[in-house]
Amino acid sequence: MSTQTPVLRLLPPQRVADSEQIAPLQFKIQDTARLLAVSRSTVERLIEKGELSTVGRGKLKRVPYDSIVSYQNRNRNENEAA
Repeated sequence: MSTQTPVLRLLPPQRVADSEQIAPLQFKIQDTARLLAVSRSTVERLIEKGELSTVGRGKLKRVPYDSIVSYQNRNRNENEAA
């Protein structure tokens, strides 16, 4: 029996409404949990508290990459100050 490492599913880059601008990288809730090494419910709690931002609704809800990085930077700074 072989165990496989979970694979992060990235959405392909997409253009924004007839412009040359590329939409920001976004992750599903479960993939965000894997990146942060926390549970899905923890990610949902962070979203409710406003510590992570999202785009979309329902099953299409995604967490932008820059929101994940901002959260990690704030969390790292809080841990270093302690």
